[in-house]
Amino acid sequence: MSSIHRAASAIENGQAETILVVAADALHSDIGPRTVIEELSDSVSEFEEPANIVPSLYAHVANWHLDTFGTTRKQLAEIAAIAHEHASLQRAERAHRQKAKSADEILDAPMVATPLTADQCALISDGGAAFIVTTEENAAELDQVPVRLTGFGARHTHDHISQMPSFNETGAIEAGQRAMAEATVDHADIDVLQIYDCFTITVLRILEDLGFCERGNGGDLVDSGALRLTGKWPLNTHGGALAQAHPGMPCGIFHITEAIRQLQGRAEATQVEDASTALVHGNGGIFSTQAVAILERGECHAD
Repeated sequence: MSSIHRAASAIENGQAETILVVAADALHSDIGPRTVIEELSDSVSEFEEPANIVPSLYAHVANWHLDTFGTTRKQLAEIAAIAHEHASLQRAERAHRQKAKSADEILDAPMVATPLTADQCALISDGGAAFIVTTEENAAELDQVPVRLTGFGARHTHDHISQMPSFNETGAIEAGQRAMAEATVDHADIDVLQIYDCFTITVLRILEDLGFCERGNGGDLVDSGALRLTGKWPLNTHGGALAQAHPGMPCGIFHITEAIRQLQGRAEATQVEDASTALVHGNGGIFSTQAVAILERGECHAD
């Protein structure tokens, strides 16, 4: 996510005119799922043993949310069901998972870290994507709709979850407020959401901290249908990390490129009608680093 801002800043400062941002990896075919999981288990601090896999750390926040607000396991599972539905509408080469699943099927998947089942955890995939950042003058010469970065915000609050100030809030609050203020938009102006979805609880908490509902009401937002393709704020229209692909560190680039496709009207079966403004979110660590960008559709001036 921060690559958008870094590239735009370099261009604004005259350090570059056109920048290619590219990310790719082969976690599944090259490194392999078992090695990936083993390496992730080594990334936690000594104070977080024996809960030494990343899903178990996110599960702490999930259990807190269920216990504190009465959120249900099915509401969490519904987030993954939305992701699988949107991924099932993609062309075969664009999605790791191609089958829609119900919330009940999500809940029936093997348990990884209570209450998170396997289908509520990010995939281990191969994949890559790229986008170009350039000047408005160059964009005006293109024969396709340009997309403008109108707002950006980022906040880092901690490294390990044992250092997290509170489960009650994340850096997404400040990052989202900065991005939306800079872009001079509010929630009603957002047409599509691309929220980093390493786990279903990540999506739920971030939606709350970004202000799309009150804290604790994320489950009700999911139940309302607002996050489905025909809802008020279609969520992760490509299927996200839960169903489209998660090749590791490059995963966030798919949320960016999907937002660009939506704003250019190229999202095919999952195209949101008249999408003109997208909010794209990135998450790093265990709710550690939050970044938010507001992207808006520009005008195509080329003949």
